[in-house]
Amino acid sequence: MLEISDLVMRFGGVTALDHVGFTVQDNEICGLIGPNGAGKTSLFNAVTQIYQPEAGSIRFNGKDLLSLSRHRIVRRGIVRTFQNLALFPTLSVLENTMVGAHSVSTPMLLPSLIGWPGTRAAHRRVESQAWDLLERLDLLDVAALPATGLPFGTLKRVELARALISEPSLVLLDEPAGGLTHAEVNELGELIVELKKDFGFSALLVEHHMGLVMGICDHVVAMDFGRTIADGTASEVQKDPAVEAAYLGRTA
Repeated sequence: MLEISDLVMRFGGVTALDHVGFTVQDNEICGLIGPNGAGKTSLFNAVTQIYQPEAGSIRFNGKDLLSLSRHRIVRRGIVRTFQNLALFPTLSVLENTMVGAHSVSTPMLLPSLIGWPGTRAAHRRVESQAWDLLERLDLLDVAALPATGLPFGTLKRVELARALISEPSLVLLDEPAGGLTHAEVNELGELIVELKKDFGFSALLVEHHMGLVMGICDHVVAMDFGRTIADGTASEVQKDPAVEAAYLGRTA
């Protein structure tokens, strides 16, 4: 589904991505691990066109992503969550969820301003989808509340709802377990697996919580200093000497 080849990205004298390459298959969860500064978030930002790489290619279902403008990425079926929550704090949980559909369901500006019947129907359809997602993610009791002040674990589920309302084929999850308790991490892992089965998406997961990665990922890619150092099953990558050295140091 996702093919990344020889990706190079530099910021001044720092090479964030050094000929990185790997694939994400259809209907799988791929874990992307590595120490801080390994280049994981830079790669996410390249896939979503926040950053433009200097060299290499990114293809999604055979189509060149780097030739697309940034706002068309979602229309191709790719969405992401963020390491630091990117919700609108004063909007309700329901409204934050509906925002996720704007790239695929929002009518043109003029018909919306005039209030044509088709625009009202589109709004009702998106709202109905949002309610269904909030029920699926156990968020109905907070649907009318503003995002600000809600527990962190709840806000993580709101971000998932906002991502899934656009019916994506690929979900990029940027450290979804960050800030969660051990029990919440276990619940999150079960939820991601269940949602993948229910909605049929693939996922690329950046995460430092190794228990989550090893528990739910079909395959794992390890990075260090902008390079791919291991690519295989969770158990293979976990035992790889290069991965052990990156996380623990060569002396250990």
